[in-house]
Amino acid sequence: MVPLALLAATAAWVALALDAPIAAVAGIGAGVLVLGAVPVRRADPRNLAGMVATALAYRWRRARPGPADTGAEPFDVTLPEGGSYGVRWDNDLLVTMLRIDPPPDAMTLLRRGSLSTDQVLPLTEIGKCLSQFDITLTSIDVISTGARTAGNGVVAQLYDRILGPLPAIAHRTVWLVLRLDPLANAEAVDNRGGGRTGSLRTAIIATRRVANRLAAHDISVSVLTAGEMNAAVRRMCWGVPLDQFTETPNSLVHGELRLTSYEIGPELVGSRGFADIWATPSLNTMVTVRLRPGVQRPGLGTRDDSPPITLGALVRFDTLTDPGAPPVEGLRPLRGRQFRALLDTLPAQTVVHDSAADYHGPLSALTGIAVPTGGCGQLIGADQRGQGIAVPLIGDGTRHLEVIGKLDLAQQVILRAIALGAHVVVHTDRPEAWQTMVANVGAPHSLSLATRFGATAPQHGPATTQPGAGFSTATVVVFDGIAPTALTGGATIVRVRGAHQPDGDFDADVTLIQDPAAPNRITVRTSTAQATVNMVTTPDEMRYIGESLAAAR
Repeated sequence: MVPLALLAATAAWVALALDAPIAAVAGIGAGVLVLGAVPVRRADPRNLAGMVATALAYRWRRARPGPADTGAEPFDVTLPEGGSYGVRWDNDLLVTMLRIDPPPDAMTLLRRGSLSTDQVLPLTEIGKCLSQFDITLTSIDVISTGARTAGNGVVAQLYDRILGPLPAIAHRTVWLVLRLDPLANAEAVDNRGGGRTGSLRTAIIATRRVANRLAAHDISVSVLTAGEMNAAVRRMCWGVPLDQFTETPNSLVHGELRLTSYEIGPELVGSRGFADIWATPSLNTMVTVRLRPGVQRPGLGTRDDSPPITLGALVRFDTLTDPGAPPVEGLRPLRGRQFRALLDTLPAQTVVHDSAADYHGPLSALTGIAVPTGGCGQLIGADQRGQGIAVPLIGDGTRHLEVIGKLDLAQQVILRAIALGAHVVVHTDRPEAWQTMVANVGAPHSLSLATRFGATAPQHGPATTQPGAGFSTATVVVFDGIAPTALTGGATIVRVRGAHQPDGDFDADVTLIQDPAAPNRITVRTSTAQATVNMVTTPDEMRYIGESLAAAR
């Protein structure tokens, strides 16, 4: 109503300045009020006044962007039992963060429009965490960020084409952002000492209760420290200070990078809708689902197990090209509101408000809607039902992968690992068999051969951040025909051996076994599951591993 009233007042003032009769001035003002309120489109804003207000607000922000930082600095609160929780003031709200720790070696089944994995985060469980005995949280954000490939290089594009419409997010991080209003929880704060001390204790207890509730469902979480909260914000923004982004009507721009946010319409809030979003190619995709206590409608009873709730959701696609139309039907453009959308998804400077796309209703309506807690890893192949099978093969920390079969299988696995950000060093007693692949990849930081036959081996450093990737890459050391040696620095160790070679002392986290009678048939074995898949070599992959494939056949 305020933009509409201002528009009508402006029209009336212009009429007065032109010496129009009083009756005409009143008629013009009334006419603007009526016309400005008439819906002219289905999108938000729907009427002329709202469209004018949005345009003016965008122009005002372009001239005066306001504070372009991440709000108040977080600080650590030391716990009596040891350790600390990071806490940040967001205006009058206290903010804490949790990170979901995904289970290792989880096997993911992928189909167009759906995925199935060992561990997911049900939104109903998060919604139940809003009300905790004597504490009520203002909101909980579920922030899920991930990428299908590492960067936009040639090998990454090759692998992205293999994935096609599958919602295969190789690397995924999930955070929970908890917000507490101490004034709205005055009694709980007073019971814990009152003032600043009572407020902090209340926020810490609420955070611990959320962690304990998830632990009861075998979902492990870590509470972030102040330093980790800052690191999370930097990761969400690609390490770019907020005041270095330029806002255009459709995106935020920094160099070649474009961040484009959309509202997720209610029809997309579900497993199929989220899968379609995750299947969209991008450098990085970030989905934010915000849950808030809802307002009970008059005359309707309240069920303790299904309280009213409000859900809003945003998605941000990070790309190197200008966005066109929304990539998924049901996404609502945020024209002129890109900077506000970015701030609204960070754990600071948040404005909690209603949107036309928000869901308002019982918590039970969200039953069955869940967010995967981790990335699917690397696509291995498809099972007999046509489902893609993916497993994390590389990653943080020391991991062991054993490839039992011919060289072409090992090279195909390594090629796809490079697409996911692996920095690979190969120790082999047959370097000539790797030369074509090394030359065609043409990126020593991605694939290189170690010095041969006992000479000084290269240093295997810790994971680094690959240009164009929103996550740390992993160091992978391949031992082909050579006994693996112990390494430091958290590298993934890959042992390649033939089916008739001795096992040796190698404790593998994941094992890939090639069927000698049917080389495309691969058995995937993890600590928790086993599956047999058909692994097809695409024509693009043949360019890199064709010589090894021909020799193997």
